[in-house]
Amino acid sequence: MVKTEGIFLDLENLKILSCVVRNLWVVQRFLNIIKPRAEQGLPWAQLRIGVAYQLGLGVEKDFSQALMWYKKVAVQKAEGKWADGALIGSIGKSGYFNQNSDALVAQYQIANIYLKSDKKHEDIAKAYLWISYVSKISDGKPIFYCCEFAGGRWITQDMIQKVKSEALSKITEKQKQKSDEILQSWSPSHE
Repeated sequence: MVKTEGIFLDLENLKILSCVVRNLWVVQRFLNIIKPRAEQGLPWAQLRIGVAYQLGLGVEKDFSQALMWYKKVAVQKAEGKWADGALIGSIGKSGYFNQNSDALVAQYQIANIYLKSDKKHEDIAKAYLWISYVSKISDGKPIFYCCEFAGGRWITQDMIQKVKSEALSKITEKQKQKSDEILQSWSPSHE
């Protein structure tokens, strides 16, 4: 056993503490790498900084900062196979691979933040608008979130519809009608 400031750590707890310290070091190193790239405008980095602020990974949890970074990604859509994440038969600028998927992931996260907001009345309509846009643009297909996770992750249509249903359950009929009208010609902006 090791004694530190009146706390006794057995071998198992010392291993856990070691993992926590290592993970904090990895997260901090990760943020040191991606933050400058996010500030340069690279969508993959902006998305990950948004995630860090939303979850409080290596930074203080801050939903307004998460929204700011997510909105920077949300507007970065492009044409072509590279922007759609195709490896074969495509070329593109470094940092912009799969940027259309990154934009949709950011839009999905924006809807979730607005859905959980303290300012329920005004933000529920925003949540509904953003998630309705994601549902429309994803066209029934899952959204791929690449790649620092083993094999990537997916935002499924079930997940999208669950958020949309939750927003619908909280929105007034007037807000829904207005949001549906806006959605006809709306696309994401920094607001």
